[in-house]
Amino acid sequence: MLEDVRALGLEEVGRSVEGREIFGAVLGAAGEDGPILVLGGVHGDEPSSVEAVVGLVGRLAAGLASAPLVIVPALNPDGLARGSKNNARDVDLNRNFAARNWRAEHAPGYFPGAAPASEPETQALARLVEAHAVRGVVAVHAPFACVNYDGPALAWAEAVAAACGWPARGDIGYPTPGSLGSWLGVDRGLPILTLELPPGPHAAFGQRAAAALDAAIRGTGSV
Repeated sequence: MLEDVRALGLEEVGRSVEGREIFGAVLGAAGEDGPILVLGGVHGDEPSSVEAVVGLVGRLAAGLASAPLVIVPALNPDGLARGSKNNARDVDLNRNFAARNWRAEHAPGYFPGAAPASEPETQALARLVEAHAVRGVVAVHAPFACVNYDGPALAWAEAVAAACGWPARGDIGYPTPGSLGSWLGVDRGLPILTLELPPGPHAAFGQRAAAALDAAIRGTGSV
């Protein structure tokens, strides 16, 4: 999986706890309102999220039209290398963002780190967000088969849901302190989609995942 990401020829945008490269790219001319961030591999036990974003990069290279994008296929290369959800310090990166609702108390498996944005992976993503004035986010996860949204993203989520057949949901069903959606969607008011893929191998639902991502990067008039 990490070799597939490396083979894309993207630039290094940061390093993980164990020193693995985090790759990213800015694709398309910058728009007046900034690019959309597309992100995979936040959790290392969700390799289908990486495959979905790698596939999107391939379609873009083949001529798929889109809004300007910042793409990071695999934020958590250490977790991917181990097949584990969290990074090499056992931090859940989606609890480590500097959101107002970040808190140290956590359920097992959701360690948020020693402090907000304590992890190099989270810091790398924050640098990209700030450097490119990102105006919206599509974060790919698994396994809930839905289009979750934060911030003013209902219309966007419904368009993506119509394209793939997975429902749009404003609530994932449990608290997410320190999440990317909390940080950028709730605190900053940016439209955020969390594309939750179904469980299992990417090949089983790859066409629907592609339809969802293609709709997400095309249907940005409401973003």
